[in-house]
Amino acid sequence: MSVLDVNLARKNLVDVLGESSKSYFAHLKSWFCMKTTKEEFDRQARLFLKTDQVHLHNDFLLAIVTKCQSLCQPSTYVYHGVKHKPTVVSEVDKIRPTVVPQRKVNACEIKPITVTRQVQPKNKPLGVNFDNRFQPVNPVSLLPPSIPRAIEKPQVRYCSQDLTLPDAGLVHGRMLVAAWDVGLDHGCEDKAIKLILAATKQFLRELIVAIVTNRKGYRIREKKVIYSIGQPTLNPWLHNSWSVHDSTSNSYGTEISQLAEPPHVPAIPQTIQNAERDSAFYLACTTEQNTSLQPISVLDVFQTLQVKKSVIPWHTVHAVNMERISQRLYHPN
Repeated sequence: MSVLDVNLARKNLVDVLGESSKSYFAHLKSWFCMKTTKEEFDRQARLFLKTDQVHLHNDFLLAIVTKCQSLCQPSTYVYHGVKHKPTVVSEVDKIRPTVVPQRKVNACEIKPITVTRQVQPKNKPLGVNFDNRFQPVNPVSLLPPSIPRAIEKPQVRYCSQDLTLPDAGLVHGRMLVAAWDVGLDHGCEDKAIKLILAATKQFLRELIVAIVTNRKGYRIREKKVIYSIGQPTLNPWLHNSWSVHDSTSNSYGTEISQLAEPPHVPAIPQTIQNAERDSAFYLACTTEQNTSLQPISVLDVFQTLQVKKSVIPWHTVHAVNMERISQRLYHPN
């Protein structure tokens, strides 16, 4: 059996486990969710198997690891050399005789005269012999003394501990277990893993934007596009007419002009003088913000999710994460 075949390794293991397969995959899922360690999972797995059947458990884990690592390997490029275009000879060139250009020789051809000059050898220096001066030294004797260290077993770390985004291998392992739980024996496709990775990055981007906009001022274009994050906000207690003079809150269509390059130009272009005037007028209507903010903390995430519940639209996921954040705030240990 090939170690790379995950489905075949899982089928052989399920046939041996029988009714204990549900308990086995429950322990596997707990290990993936960091509820148990690898040693505890191996100990529970050996209770379901006989001594001559433990290799099926090892083959199954090795197949999962190999399948997940195959997605993280970079693509290699092999250079095959420069491919020359073959010369095509027509039928007319095959019949036509090949003409070799002949070199014309004049009647009075002047041949070059070669003059050979003998160079007298100079006095050669005497060779220096270093046989009696060189003393070989063992380079190993000059190395600093080495202290043997005990080989430490690498500890399995997760994304929440390393503070990094999940890679394709980690997502593939989680997706395999989730697919087997719902009865999908063939696992998951590579396109689904790429979709999960893209969705994770998009969710983190929306969460970070929501946290930053909850702490600092920003401007909105067309009532939905956020831009100019970090600018001071308008003073609500100051009577002003900024909403009337604001020309950047809406977008206008473009018109086609034959004199412009490219032909699509804004229908209402704003001059530099108008842009400077609007910026000065906006700053005059805002409040002064001289306070320096602290780095983003767990409390900022908690307050943001309380105010902007649309970041996590699913109520179950939102409630569970709010409970975890509050528990970490009030019970750090």
